[in-house]
Amino acid sequence: MFDWRGGNEQTSYVVSSSSPSRSRLGPLKVNLDKLTYLGRKSLQRGKVDEAQEFYSEATALDKSDGRAWLGLSRCYAKRRNFKEAEKYLEIGLQHCDDNEYLLQSMGALKERIGSLSEAEKWYAKALRVMPSHAASWISLAQLRTRKLGQGVGIGRMCFVNAEYEMRAVGKNSSHLYSAWGGMEYKQGGDVETARDLFRKSLELDPRSSATWLQLGVMEGDNGNFKAAEECFETCLEYDPKNSRILQAYAILETKNSKGGKASQRKAIELFEQALKYNKRDAGALQAYALYVAKLGDLESARNLLVKGTKANPRHAPVWQAWGVLETRCGDPDEARRVFQEGIWACAQAGGGQSGGRRCANLWQAWGVMESSVGDFSAARRCFNRALDADRRNVAAVTAWALMEQEVGSGKKDARMIFERGLKQFSSPPSEIKIALWNSYELMERNSGDLKAAAQIEERKMSDTMVDETFKQVAAASFPSLPGAKIVREQEQSYDDLAMIAEKAPKQPDEEVMRWKRRKDATLKEGQIWMSEDGFVEGKMPQKKMAKANSVKGLKKKVKSTSSTGILVNKKIVKKKDVEYDDNNNNNDNNNNNNE
Repeated sequence: MFDWRGGNEQTSYVVSSSSPSRSRLGPLKVNLDKLTYLGRKSLQRGKVDEAQEFYSEATALDKSDGRAWLGLSRCYAKRRNFKEAEKYLEIGLQHCDDNEYLLQSMGALKERIGSLSEAEKWYAKALRVMPSHAASWISLAQLRTRKLGQGVGIGRMCFVNAEYEMRAVGKNSSHLYSAWGGMEYKQGGDVETARDLFRKSLELDPRSSATWLQLGVMEGDNGNFKAAEECFETCLEYDPKNSRILQAYAILETKNSKGGKASQRKAIELFEQALKYNKRDAGALQAYALYVAKLGDLESARNLLVKGTKANPRHAPVWQAWGVLETRCGDPDEARRVFQEGIWACAQAGGGQSGGRRCANLWQAWGVMESSVGDFSAARRCFNRALDADRRNVAAVTAWALMEQEVGSGKKDARMIFERGLKQFSSPPSEIKIALWNSYELMERNSGDLKAAAQIEERKMSDTMVDETFKQVAAASFPSLPGAKIVREQEQSYDDLAMIAEKAPKQPDEEVMRWKRRKDATLKEGQIWMSEDGFVEGKMPQKKMAKANSVKGLKKKVKSTSSTGILVNKKIVKKKDVEYDDNNNNNDNNNNNNE
């Protein structure tokens, strides 16, 4: 039953893995916790081989522990071996297929290699398993608003649903409100709402560096330098070696024109301090170089950018800044070399000849450089590659269209480029689509065609109205949530909701589908909106849902005394006449989506 383990000065007996008691009791949780903890710490220190050993030992003890499989996947992802990283996630899901952390990590891996549609499906699977998993909701919202070009209304619905599901199980997440506030400010431009959400995040976690960072940056962008300084100083009390906070603080000082020489010295000191704590922070090196170039020391700026490319060769913005610097210095050949090396270094797996999304801005900057030296054919090739890498790259669309207008190709080609770019975005519009509309309108105004500019303005307003409808629908569904108070102050009835839904643009051959979520001892019964393809808030053909959503398909058990109606197939049906199964009664008044 016992094995002998020898040591230098001590000997001890340990339970054999093949002993009857071990097989009966299973692996001790404390051993698994210790191994995964040591693996995580080793990975944070950059000791990937050591971390892999700890995680491998953990999988040998218990194959159903998802933490070990997740750790092994991260080890291979750290080495940029994404196939092996995906393989270990798949093995982990074979042993624990309902692990929301593995499902969300698979989505993050797919997103990293550029498979955005696959990433969205994996996030949806994680939410089907655990609707209150905040990380999956945040990843889904950011994927849709940042990379899929969908509007703020779509992202807001994700966050509203996340808050509702977490409240249902008695949970709260500081990171959820921090990410939500970041979206409201960066994509929506709503400073007051973002500030409220950041404050709510800090109430849950007063030491959240990410929240203090975003709040400080927002206050600085809006000219509230004193409030921004207070945010950064408060965060540095908790986390004095945070290079991101120091970098943001330094950038704030560069914007403070009233500070004069004192602000310049303080900014340089903060940049140096950030690089002292993190010498391989390419973002800090890039920001420092841009500031030094602004002060007129181009040679020092070039040296800092070279250091940045060596510290993190896959950081595309530092390559772009270096190439633009060489362009401004009048050396197009050197700029071409820098752009090409940056594309080779930053190319993503599965990105094709264009290198993937990470290289899109490099191609765009290269195209602008070729246009500036008069090589328009090369510029067109670069812009085409940029849109092949990221078809929603507004900078590439705008630069290409303006170039075609300036070289005498006529507004016809420029308009075609803008129209093709607008088709890549869905409604409601995101902030980048609105920026594209504005560039299109400005081009027409500058060319003197005021009639065409007015037509574009009208189309933009019509497109923007869809986003307002999304806000109203969200407010009508969740009157008590922070997302709802953004657009309404008084509660609306279901009759108002029906009117809003009728005004909203919809496809007559599609309607929303409902899925039951799994039972769990820690969760209440509820539902989450999913399509059969696994997409949250998805749509499916009406034929497949007609029977399930019809009044005949519902059990007519009169148990509730409430007179409130529910929306079924675009009609108001009273609860006393129609009611769902017992498992669904708790959520009839809390539907997360509307048509």
